[in-house]
Amino acid sequence: MKKYLLIVVAIMFFAWGCDSPEDDGVVGLDGPILESVDSNGMLEFNGAVINNGDRPVQSVYVVIVLKDEDGSIIEANSISLFEEGSDILLYPLEREFFNVSVSADPARVFSKDVEIYYEDQFE
Repeated sequence: MKKYLLIVVAIMFFAWGCDSPEDDGVVGLDGPILESVDSNGMLEFNGAVINNGDRPVQSVYVVIVLKDEDGSIIEANSISLFEEGSDILLYPLEREFFNVSVSADPARVFSKDVEIYYEDQFE
């Protein structure tokens, strides 16, 4: 039984992580997002984003939105890929890793959404 449960969980993570929330954007997820619970009971999400466009982008943020069974938002947390106020760019085909921690009770989380925000350098 444990084997089947592990397979189902792995498929869910793969499907969740590979679906880019910004289908028309140039920055998207690069593979699945790995979810774990740290020693303090906090959920952690680790993954990578990639710039699939042909121009550099800046101010890249990853936002994790956790919802309960009723669809109400339990918690939302974001992380900037680069230090605030820096002029660092994410160049075409460049990947950057992220780690987002949230304090929501894992037992209450029914669904997770990922959103990626960024600014085009030449706008």
